[in-house]
Amino acid sequence: MIIESGLIVAAGLLLTFFKLSWKGRAWILSHPLLMDIVTFVLLNILHAGTFSGVMVAATGALVCSGLLSLGRKVFGYCEGQLYFPGWHDISPHLINK
Repeated sequence: MIIESGLIVAAGLLLTFFKLSWKGRAWILSHPLLMDIVTFVLLNILHAGTFSGVMVAATGALVCSGLLSLGRKVFGYCEGQLYFPGWHDISPHLINK
């Protein structure tokens, strides 16, 4: 039950990720440690109060961390002004027109 709930929490955050613009997604993929910390803290605040709630938050944060690593491999990431492409190059979406 806890693992399934953590997966549902992570799926909700993944859907929110895909609602962002490409620049927003690239920013999130470019700051993995910050996103891991923010996700873990916010999920723990939201699910605090019971042991199972905290375990759901930890599971959701762990799944989000794995998806973030996968996203960096698939879409790439930025360091400063440099873009390091992944399997799917999103650089045309990052250029100001």
